[in-house]
Amino acid sequence: MKKILKIIAMLLVIAAVVFAAGCTEEEEPAENETPEDSEQVSPATPETSNVTGENVTENNTAENNTTEINETVETGQVVTEADNGTSISLKSGEDFTLQLRENPSTGYSWQLNLSEGLSIINDYYTQDEAPEDMAGVPGTHSWIIETVDQGSQQVNGTYKQPWENTTGIEDNFTLIVEVD
Repeated sequence: MKKILKIIAMLLVIAAVVFAAGCTEEEEPAENETPEDSEQVSPATPETSNVTGENVTENNTAENNTTEINETVETGQVVTEADNGTSISLKSGEDFTLQLRENPSTGYSWQLNLSEGLSIINDYYTQDEAPEDMAGVPGTHSWIIETVDQGSQQVNGTYKQPWENTTGIEDNFTLIVEVD
Protein backbone atom coordinates (compact mmCIF):
# COMPACT_ATOMS: atom_id res chain seq x y z
CA MET A 1 0.00 0.00 0.00
CA LYS A 2 2.85 2.40 0.82
CA LYS A 3 4.49 1.69 -2.53
CA ILE A 4 1.24 2.52 -4.33
CA LEU A 5 0.93 5.80 -2.40
CA LYS A 6 4.54 6.68 -3.24
CA ILE A 7 3.95 5.91 -6.92
CA ILE A 8 0.79 8.04 -6.93
CA ALA A 9 2.63 10.89 -5.20
CA MET A 10 5.46 10.67 -7.73
CA LEU A 11 3.00 10.72 -10.64
CA LEU A 12 1.29 13.78 -9.17
CA VAL A 13 4.65 15.56 -8.86
CA ILE A 14 5.53 14.70 -12.47
CA ALA A 15 2.11 15.91 -13.65
CA ALA A 16 2.57 19.18 -11.72
CA VAL A 17 6.01 19.74 -13.29
CA VAL A 18 4.67 19.05 -16.79
CA PHE A 19 1.70 21.37 -16.16
CA ALA A 20 3.97 24.11 -14.80
CA ALA A 21 6.28 23.79 -17.82
CA GLY A 22 3.30 24.30 -20.13
CA CYS A 23 2.30 27.44 -18.25
CA THR A 24 5.62 29.21 -18.86
CA GLU A 25 5.25 29.87 -22.58
CA GLU A 26 5.81 33.49 -23.58
CA GLU A 27 2.76 35.25 -24.93
CA GLU A 28 2.73 37.44 -28.01
CA PRO A 29 2.08 41.10 -27.09
CA ALA A 30 -1.46 42.24 -27.77
CA GLU A 31 -2.08 44.97 -30.34
CA ASN A 32 -3.63 47.28 -27.75
CA GLU A 33 -0.73 46.89 -25.29
CA THR A 34 0.96 50.04 -23.95
CA PRO A 35 4.15 50.87 -25.90
CA GLU A 36 7.42 50.11 -24.11
CA ASP A 37 8.63 53.72 -24.10
CA SER A 38 5.56 55.00 -22.22
CA GLU A 39 5.29 55.24 -18.44
CA GLN A 40 4.23 51.92 -16.91
CA VAL A 41 2.78 51.24 -13.48
CA SER A 42 4.16 48.30 -11.49
CA PRO A 43 1.58 45.62 -10.76
CA ALA A 44 0.14 45.46 -7.27
CA THR A 45 1.01 42.43 -5.18
CA PRO A 46 -2.14 40.32 -4.90
CA GLU A 47 -3.60 40.02 -1.43
CA THR A 48 -4.11 36.56 0.00
CA SER A 49 -5.84 35.39 3.13
CA ASN A 50 -4.81 32.61 5.51
CA VAL A 51 -1.32 32.54 4.04
CA THR A 52 1.36 32.48 6.68
CA GLY A 53 4.45 32.18 4.50
CA GLU A 54 4.68 33.94 1.17
CA ASN A 55 7.63 34.63 -1.09
CA VAL A 56 7.06 37.39 -3.63
CA THR A 57 9.57 38.08 -6.37
CA GLU A 58 9.11 41.12 -8.56
CA ASN A 59 10.80 41.27 -11.93
CA ASN A 60 10.13 44.74 -13.33
CA THR A 61 11.84 45.38 -16.65
CA ALA A 62 10.65 46.89 -19.90
CA GLU A 63 10.46 43.40 -21.42
CA ASN A 64 8.96 41.56 -18.46
CA ASN A 65 6.75 43.30 -15.93
CA THR A 66 5.53 40.46 -13.72
CA THR A 67 5.11 39.46 -10.12
CA GLU A 68 5.68 35.83 -9.17
CA ILE A 69 4.17 34.42 -5.99
CA ASN A 70 5.23 31.23 -4.24
CA GLU A 71 2.57 30.60 -1.61
CA THR A 72 3.14 28.34 1.37
CA VAL A 73 -0.22 27.72 2.94
CA GLU A 74 -0.08 26.35 6.46
CA THR A 75 -3.25 25.20 8.11
CA GLY A 76 -4.02 24.59 11.75
CA GLN A 77 -1.26 24.21 14.29
CA VAL A 78 2.33 24.17 12.92
CA VAL A 79 4.59 21.43 14.30
CA THR A 80 8.38 21.47 13.71
CA GLU A 81 11.43 19.42 14.71
CA ALA A 82 11.46 21.39 17.96
CA ASP A 83 8.25 19.49 18.86
CA ASN A 84 9.93 16.06 18.53
CA GLY A 85 8.78 13.72 21.31
CA THR A 86 5.83 15.90 22.36
CA SER A 87 2.09 15.56 21.99
CA ILE A 88 -0.67 17.83 20.69
CA SER A 89 -4.45 17.72 21.14
CA LEU A 90 -6.90 18.25 18.28
CA LYS A 91 -10.54 17.54 17.51
CA SER A 92 -11.51 14.94 14.92
CA GLY A 93 -11.51 16.52 11.45
CA GLU A 94 -8.97 19.22 12.36
CA ASP A 95 -5.62 19.36 10.64
CA PHE A 96 -2.10 20.49 11.43
CA THR A 97 1.03 21.26 9.42
CA LEU A 98 4.21 19.27 10.07
CA GLN A 99 7.40 21.00 8.87
CA LEU A 100 10.73 19.17 8.86
CA ARG A 101 14.03 20.31 7.37
CA GLU A 102 15.54 18.08 4.69
CA ASN A 103 17.96 18.09 1.77
CA PRO A 104 16.63 15.76 -0.93
CA SER A 105 19.50 16.71 -3.29
CA THR A 106 21.68 14.47 -1.10
CA GLY A 107 19.16 11.65 -1.33
CA TYR A 108 18.00 12.15 2.25
CA SER A 109 14.33 12.73 2.98
CA TRP A 110 11.84 12.13 5.75
CA GLN A 111 10.02 8.78 5.56
CA LEU A 112 6.77 9.23 7.53
CA ASN A 113 4.56 6.55 9.08
CA LEU A 114 1.17 7.66 10.39
CA SER A 115 -1.27 5.72 12.52
CA GLU A 116 -4.59 4.91 10.82
CA GLY A 117 -6.39 7.83 12.47
CA LEU A 118 -4.28 10.40 10.58
CA SER A 119 -4.24 11.20 6.88
CA ILE A 120 -1.86 13.33 4.78
CA ILE A 121 -4.01 15.67 2.71
CA ASN A 122 -1.15 17.63 1.13
CA ASP A 123 2.62 17.75 1.14
CA TYR A 124 5.12 20.05 -0.52
CA TYR A 125 8.80 20.99 -0.38
CA THR A 126 10.11 24.55 -0.24
CA GLN A 127 13.79 24.93 -1.07
CA ASP A 128 15.79 27.63 0.70
CA GLU A 129 17.03 30.45 -1.48
CA ALA A 130 20.16 29.25 -3.26
CA PRO A 131 23.21 31.45 -3.75
CA GLU A 132 24.10 31.87 -7.43
CA ASP A 133 25.80 28.80 -8.95
CA MET A 134 25.03 26.65 -5.91
CA ALA A 135 23.12 23.40 -6.04
CA GLY A 136 22.03 21.12 -3.25
CA VAL A 137 20.46 23.72 -0.99
CA PRO A 138 18.27 22.28 1.80
CA GLY A 139 14.72 23.34 2.52
CA THR A 140 11.57 22.47 4.42
CA HIS A 141 9.20 19.61 3.68
CA SER A 142 5.65 20.36 4.85
CA TRP A 143 2.79 17.91 5.29
CA ILE A 144 -0.79 18.93 6.06
CA ILE A 145 -2.18 16.12 8.17
CA GLU A 146 -5.85 15.68 9.05
CA THR A 147 -7.21 13.83 12.07
CA VAL A 148 -9.76 11.27 10.86
CA ASP A 149 -10.28 9.07 13.92
CA GLN A 150 -10.46 9.70 17.66
CA GLY A 151 -7.94 8.36 20.15
CA SER A 152 -4.19 8.47 20.54
CA GLN A 153 -2.56 8.75 17.09
CA GLN A 154 1.11 8.91 16.19
CA VAL A 155 3.43 10.35 13.54
CA ASN A 156 6.84 8.66 13.21
CA GLY A 157 9.50 9.90 10.82
CA THR A 158 12.94 8.63 9.85
CA TYR A 159 15.41 10.84 7.97
CA LYS A 160 17.31 8.61 5.57
CA GLN A 161 17.95 7.70 1.97
CA PRO A 162 14.90 5.63 0.97
CA TRP A 163 16.94 2.92 -0.75
CA GLU A 164 19.07 2.30 2.35
CA ASN A 165 18.13 -0.10 5.14
CA THR A 166 17.24 1.39 8.50
CA THR A 167 20.23 1.04 10.84
CA GLY A 168 18.96 2.70 14.01
CA ILE A 169 21.37 5.63 13.84
CA GLU A 170 19.12 7.80 11.64
CA ASP A 171 17.46 10.98 12.88
CA ASN A 172 13.91 10.25 14.04
CA PHE A 173 10.82 12.33 14.71
CA THR A 174 7.86 11.30 16.89
CA LEU A 175 4.66 13.17 17.62
CA ILE A 176 1.65 11.95 19.60
CA VAL A 177 -1.70 13.39 18.46
CA GLU A 178 -4.53 13.08 20.96
CA VAL A 179 -7.78 13.34 18.99
CA ASP A 180 -11.07 14.13 20.79
